[in-house]
Amino acid sequence: MLAPTIVIPSFAGGRMDSPAAVHKSYQRFFAWTFMLATMLAFVLVWVELAFSPLPAPPPMTVRPTAGGFDLHDLQLLLTVTALIAAFVSLAGLIVTTPLAWLDRRKARARAALELAFKRQDHINWLAAERAGSWLVPDRRPLMGRHRRSPGRVHGSAH
Repeated sequence: MLAPTIVIPSFAGGRMDSPAAVHKSYQRFFAWTFMLATMLAFVLVWVELAFSPLPAPPPMTVRPTAGGFDLHDLQLLLTVTALIAAFVSLAGLIVTTPLAWLDRRKARARAALELAFKRQDHINWLAAERAGSWLVPDRRPLMGRHRRSPGRVHGSAH
């Protein structure tokens, strides 16, 4: 029997083979998550500070049950969740940024090396072509001597 395969879609919608593309997509994800979570946390803290909180219950009261969950507790839960998401996404952004930078640097070095190899191959090809043309006697360039035809006599000797 064949085991079922699970295909996980990527952020870009296509197949990402290179680590640089993966690190770049993670970097974008963490950056957007950090921005949105930070804005949500700031808005929730502003709402908390702008509107006066409810007076504190007397210390002798019983803790609220699940049915007694009020809006203030929900706001506090959302604020803490947004702050945690902001700090975790900031940590992810701090980790993925150097990885993406190193991948771009490796890609530039690899491209420069490939270009150097292509240039060297071209230089080797030109040198081989020149050496090949010099080895053939008919195509050898003249080195400062002029060829004279043996049947021709110069001057007025006729």
